Amino acid sequence: MASSRFESEQYTSEAFVESAGGVLFRLSSREVCVLRLLERDEYVLAKGRRNCGEARQATALREVTEETGFACRLLPLNMQTRAPPAVETGQVDDRPRLYNGVCEPFTLQVRRLGEGQIKLIWWFVAAVDEETPPKEREAPERDRYAVEFYSYADVLGKLTFQMDREMVKRAIELVENTYAD
Repeated sequence: MASSRFESEQYTSEAFVESAGGVLFRLSSREVCVLRLLERDEYVLAKGRRNCGEARQATALREVTEETGFACRLLPLNMQTRAPPAVETGQVDDRPRLYNGVCEPFTLQVRRLGEGQIKLIWWFVAAVDEETPPKEREAPERDRYAVEFYSYADVLGKLTFQMDREMVKRAIELVENTYAD
């Protein structure tokens, strides 16, 4: 019996959960949105679980809008990814390529939830729809966390977790490299 030459793990559907979230930018003021969890005084990003049959991109937009109250859109970025092009014209080797204007996840976080259980979090970059006023958030959410915006420089000092700071730093770099002018 042959075994894979790659180090691998396998999880059945009851052992993993998929989430998606977004680093939400207010482009006009060069700010990033964070959620301040009131009970623990932690600063985190908007994300949540993917529903059955829901696309990851749709999950990210839904969760960011539900948690922040802001209508938003995925922000097309110039970025490298190992994904093949949308239209393959032949065999495509597995390597990173630079694509312009794509709305793909820019980070995948893997969290170990316990013995044999994981959480996959697909992260996208989103932009506030500045023409649409924010929705009033429901009372339970208003009591759990506050929605706050910070400048690119200040947000990195606010986020509680190092992994989130590194991810937001990367998102800022992608936005600035894509929209330099």
